[in-house]
Amino acid sequence: MPQSLQWHEPIELTYRNAHPIEGAHFHAHAYYELYFFHQGECTYLIGDKIMTLVPGDLILMHGMTLHCPNPAPHMPYVRSTLHFEPSYLTTVLQPDLVAQLLRPFEELSNIRIHLQERDRTEFDRLLSEMNTLYRQRNSSEVHAAYERFTLRFMELMHVVGGLCKNHVQEREHRSDKERYVQRVISFLEDHYAEEMTLETIASTLHLSKPYLSNLFKEVTGTTVFKYLYNRRINQAKIWLRLQPERSVSDISRMVGFRHLAHFSRLFKAVAGCSPEAYRKGIIKASSLTGQEALLSQIQEWK
Repeated sequence: MPQSLQWHEPIELTYRNAHPIEGAHFHAHAYYELYFFHQGECTYLIGDKIMTLVPGDLILMHGMTLHCPNPAPHMPYVRSTLHFEPSYLTTVLQPDLVAQLLRPFEELSNIRIHLQERDRTEFDRLLSEMNTLYRQRNSSEVHAAYERFTLRFMELMHVVGGLCKNHVQEREHRSDKERYVQRVISFLEDHYAEEMTLETIASTLHLSKPYLSNLFKEVTGTTVFKYLYNRRINQAKIWLRLQPERSVSDISRMVGFRHLAHFSRLFKAVAGCSPEAYRKGIIKASSLTGQEALLSQIQEWK
């Protein structure tokens, strides 16, 4: 295989990214993610959990879970992310070891771990070394850099396994505000496919509508219904992948939309294409060769 193709593996590293983000950016993806928080203040919404992050927090994400950071706008927001397809591990390890390394992602359900100083230093060192090698993917030493990167990635995954075994601790929410918002998110997760109004949600949770709206926006950076619609669209993507025999109209109703036109308009706004085009893209990707599929996935990530 030509050396230039070595880095077409489904793995992507962004180290100490300090680029600010504006507004709530909900997203989901089929690959796994390691998210390491270096600096700033950030409330992170993932699935039906809301987390107040502090430097040294590590989040393990198991694909296709809707998530959204809400960093404080007045402070630097510094984080590192590592995205990878589970299939990447099968190219370099035996199946039993692959299962062992992926177990924390598959069994702990989007867990947050706080790294103590020694573990934090080791984790950051590995990320830094991986970043140095990752930046060499277009150099003349690409083959050696790729092999060294792979070795450090394996070491990082072993470190994560050890952290999950010994240090999995979910901190309590710090304020009544966050506890209230967690109740709202849990309610929406249980009832997202049902018809509802802000009044219904507020009444069920014994909150006033203005308080609910303002509180949710303050803590998460988005509105109740923007979160709800993104949750529905994300579920629609899953059904489009898993149930190709169902019509778009059926899926629209399954995720809580009464009108197909409303669903299609919101889907395109979130996904960048219509539900029909999204499904065609999935079918096309499934027909590609392994190498073509990887390249297609990487282009989608970018």
